[in-house]
Amino acid sequence: MESLSAVFRQDHERLDASLKAARQSAQSGAAGAARAAFAEFRSGIERHMAAEEALLFPAYEARHGADNPLTSTLRKGHGDLKVFFSEMDESLAEDDAEEFLALTDTVGQILLHHDRKEEEELYPVVVQWLADGGREAIAGLQGQ
Repeated sequence: MESLSAVFRQDHERLDASLKAARQSAQSGAAGAARAAFAEFRSGIERHMAAEEALLFPAYEARHGADNPLTSTLRKGHGDLKVFFSEMDESLAEDDAEEFLALTDTVGQILLHHDRKEEEELYPVVVQWLADGGREAIAGLQGQ
């Protein structure tokens, strides 16, 4: 089995590629393709965040308390991103490619920093505290 860190990092890369595809489609005027790529991205990132919030954050918080700076920051980031995702959906529904592109640029920058924090500070340590070594988290991420 691949490590939890590797699987979640690969999922970040997959999600980045979906967001990039949505951006490229919107930029080229292919509204339908942009909506499809963004729907794939949003579905995947919501599953990704749910796995983190249900399994990884609680494991970290069991050692560091529920009000620790790391998971508090990551949870807030998830909440903020969800607001952006709704705005991105609205811009696509209104065929406002310019707004979608601006939002995509912002979200891309937020994800760059957010993902780095998870990959460097959360994943490497939390796997050792999960009784199953991360199998349940990986299964949740992969929709199993």
